[in-house]
Amino acid sequence: MNGSLQILFNTLMMRHFSTRTRIFLALSLLLAVSDALFVLINYRAEQARFHTHIEQRAENLRNLFAMEVANTSLRMQQIATFIAAMPEVQQAFSLGRQTVEAEGGGLGGEKSRQARAHLLALVNDPWQKMRQLYDTRQLHFQIGEQATSFLRVHATEKFGDSLDDVRHTIMDAIREQKHTGGFECGRIICGIRGVSPVNNLPDTAANPSFIGVLEAGTSFHNTLDLIEKSGGASIAVLLAKSHLEETYFPDRLAMIPPDDFLSDGHFIEATLHPEIRSYLADERIAQLVRDKKSDWFQMNGKALAFTAFELRDYLGLIQAERPAVGTVVAWLPVDAEVSDLYHDLKVNIGYAIIAYLLIEGLLFLALQKAVEGLEGVIARQTRSLKDLAAHDALTGLYNRHYLDEFVARVYASSDRQRAPCSLAIMDIDYFKQVNDTYGHLRGDQVLQACAALVKARLRASDIAFRYGGEEFLLVFPATEIDKAQQICETLRTQLIGKSLGGLVIGKLTASFGVACRSATNETLERTLARADRALYEAKRLGRNRVEITMDNCAEAASDT
Repeated sequence: MNGSLQILFNTLMMRHFSTRTRIFLALSLLLAVSDALFVLINYRAEQARFHTHIEQRAENLRNLFAMEVANTSLRMQQIATFIAAMPEVQQAFSLGRQTVEAEGGGLGGEKSRQARAHLLALVNDPWQKMRQLYDTRQLHFQIGEQATSFLRVHATEKFGDSLDDVRHTIMDAIREQKHTGGFECGRIICGIRGVSPVNNLPDTAANPSFIGVLEAGTSFHNTLDLIEKSGGASIAVLLAKSHLEETYFPDRLAMIPPDDFLSDGHFIEATLHPEIRSYLADERIAQLVRDKKSDWFQMNGKALAFTAFELRDYLGLIQAERPAVGTVVAWLPVDAEVSDLYHDLKVNIGYAIIAYLLIEGLLFLALQKAVEGLEGVIARQTRSLKDLAAHDALTGLYNRHYLDEFVARVYASSDRQRAPCSLAIMDIDYFKQVNDTYGHLRGDQVLQACAALVKARLRASDIAFRYGGEEFLLVFPATEIDKAQQICETLRTQLIGKSLGGLVIGKLTASFGVACRSATNETLERTLARADRALYEAKRLGRNRVEITMDNCAEAASDT
C-alpha cells in the first residue's frame, strides 16, 4: 500500500509540477525533516541534562544520608559514653558481671537478677531523659567474649542471649575495647547504634578493668527528618525480610503483620510518608528499586523523581562483599524542572516553525528569481548544519569528528608550502578531583572557561578541538615546534593566573605535549602518538609543564 502511494505521489509530481516546483517541494520536505530532527535532538539533549541533574541530586542524597547516619551514630556513642562514665553505673555493671559469671553465665541466677534490677534503677532516670531529648530508643549492657546480653533497658524481659553472630558493632567494641557505631539490626529492633566500652574506675583496681560495653540506639525517625529538611526529598528505609529472619528473635519477627511486608519481601522500617506503599505498588518504581537507579515519573498529576540505593549495615560498610540489608528510596517533586523541559520543547518547536516559514519564504522568493539563488540558500543551510555538527556542544570548540577533515587540509597546505605544522595535546591536571570535589556541573563550567581562554589566546590561524573529556588538541599550521611550545607555555601560565569556573586562582593547571609533523608523509595518527608521549612525559615530570618531542620540523620540511 505504501509503495502504491509513493508511485502515485511521484506520478503527480512528474505530471503536474514544474522542475522548479518539484525542487521547491523536495527542499521544503527536507527542511521540515531537518527542523524536526533539530527539535528532537535538542529535546533529547535536554532530557539527558535533566536526567544528569536527577542523578546528581541522587548522589547528593546518598552522601547526605550516609553523613546523617554517621552523625546520629556519633550522638548515640556520646550518650553511651556519658552513662558508662557514671561511677555508680560502673560499679553496678561490674557487680552484675561478677554475679553472672559466678552463677554459670547466660541468664545467671537470683543474685544476677538483683544486680540487674539495681543497674536498671540507676540508669532509668538518665535513660528517660535521653529518650526525651534525643529520641534514644535502645540502651543495652553486654558482657563477655560472646557479647551476652545483661540488661536491655528498653526490653527488660530479654536477657542472657548471645549476640556474637548478630551484633558486629558490639563484638568489635568488646574485642578491641573501642567505640563503634552504625546502623545494625539486633534481636528485637533495628536502629542506628553507638557502643562504648565500660571500665572500672581507676581507684577500684590497680588499673582500669574492662567490664563490658554499653550500647545506645535510636530509630531512623529523627535522622530522616534532618535529611529531608536538608535535602528537600522524602525518604523511606526498606529492610529485606531475609535479613530480619537472620537477626530477630522468632517471636519478635512473628509480631510483624504479614501485610506489612511488601510483595518483593521488603519491610518498611522507617518513613515519614505513608504514601510510599502506593508508590512501591507501581511496577515502574518497583523495578527502579530493584535496579537501584534514578528516574522520574508522573504520579497522580505530579512529576516525581525517584532514586534507590543500597542500605548497608555496619558490617556491610566494612566488608564490600557482604550483601546489602535493604534499600533506601528517596523521591522529590520536579514539577518545575519538567515544566521547564516542556517549555523548552515548545520554544524549540516555535523557533523551528518560524525558521521553517522564514526559510520557505526565502526559498520561494529565490526560486522566483532563479534556481541559482535557491542553490545558494541550500549551500548556506548545508554549511550551517555542518558547522553545528563540527562543534562540541559544551565548549563550542571543534569536536573530534571534524579533526581528520581539518588536519587533512592543513597537511596538504603544509606540503604545498614546504612549511612545518605543529600540534599539542593539552590535558587539565587532576580534573577528576574537580568533579569529585565540586560536582560535574562545576566541572562543566571549568571546561567551558578553559575553552574560552584557549580560543581567546590562540592566533587567528590556529584552531582548537575538544579532544577528550578534559583534553584539548591545538593545531598550529605553518608553525615551528619552538613557536608552538612558546604559545603553549604562555597559555599554561595564563591558566594558572585565572579563576576558571569559580575555582581559586592557581587551582587549575594543565600539561602540554607538543609535536611537529616530522615528514611530509607522516599521518595524523603518528604525530598525535608523539604528542601523546610528550604529554605523558609532562605528567611524569610533575604536570603543569610543556614537553615537546625532539623532532626538528625545519629539517623535516627541507627534506621535501
